[in-house]
Amino acid sequence: MQTDITFKNIESSDALKDYAVKRLSKIDKYIDRIAEAHVVLSVEKRRHKADVTLNADGAVINAVEITEDLYAAIDMVMDKLERQIKKHKEKLQGKKTQQSKAAAALAGGTAPTGRKAKQRLVYEKNYPVKPMSVDEAVLQMDTISQSFIIFQNTESKQLNLIYKRHDGELALVEPQL
Repeated sequence: MQTDITFKNIESSDALKDYAVKRLSKIDKYIDRIAEAHVVLSVEKRRHKADVTLNADGAVINAVEITEDLYAAIDMVMDKLERQIKKHKEKLQGKKTQQSKAAAALAGGTAPTGRKAKQRLVYEKNYPVKPMSVDEAVLQMDTISQSFIIFQNTESKQLNLIYKRHDGELALVEPQL
């Protein structure tokens, strides 16, 4: 991992540099590709601040901690980074798993829901299409046993479809030309 450490309002210290690099190396095991880390260690009065920005696996992850001890700030910020990287990896793994399941389902000839992709087609050869208004078609739906009716709308002169939805309500389908 390429690491850049910057000191602000504090003199550069090899001990702090080594400690920050050592803590960053523990995070390296979660990263697949080459990563860049930018660490800013600063002191303002009694506030010791550790700010780490990490470019890894296509994500930019940032963590900041402020304490009264710079070593404690480094520890806490590295713990935060580790949690964020784990969360990012889990999210990526979840997406990969979903994509591989969908690809396997399509390759296997089944839909992702587990049903077979090819379904049987049942149809009537001669379906009578009568001219009627939408209100007449709704009334007709109450008298027929089918869950749909196709009719020629007397107002628009186009074929329309009324069907019963899963919730029991009726829906009208009008074609757009």
